[in-house]
This record gives sequence, C-alpha cells and structure tokens, in this order.
Amino acid sequence: MGRGINPDWQWTINRLQRMGVKGMDTVLAKMLLQSVIYHLWRERNARRHHHTWATTDQLRRVIDKAIRNRIVSLRYKFDHKYGGLLQRWFEITL
Repeated sequence: MGRGINPDWQWTINRLQRMGVKGMDTVLAKMLLQSVIYHLWRERNARRHHHTWATTDQLRRVIDKAIRNRIVSLRYKFDHKYGGLLQRWFEITL
C-alpha cells in the first residue's frame, strides 16, 4: 500500500479496483477504507451531536486498533493464505 495521500475519493476507489481481489495488501486496504469511513462518520456525529471531537492521532489509534481487532477476530491459521495479515499490518504501519 502506498504512503501517498490523495483526498479524491474516485482516485481511491480506482486504486482499490486496480489492486485486484487477491492478496494481503488488497484485503488490508479494503479493511482500512471501511474502517476510516466508519470512524470518520462516527467522529462527524460526535462533533455534530455531542460537541466533542478527537484529535487526528486519536482517530489514527482507534482505526489501528479496530483493524487489529478485526484481523484477530478472523482467526486464520498461519498456514492460511491470509494467516499473516496481522504481521503484514504491522509491517506496513510501523
């Protein structure tokens, strides 16, 4: 997964489609996109309805934790083709 940031949603969707449907990086990219959208929506609602907000770093940590929890909940055996998802997540995020 690239480190570049592009705020254009269409570019992001096109990039995900070009990645294909297989591979750990594709799975992680799709999980990350889903988690970012979900947590940004929650943050938007918190700001609008509760007048509270999180910092960018707090959101990053919440999203990272959500991805880790999701990967662990899948319970893939290490010999499964996606068995190294958590290890790959650590490689690309540290």
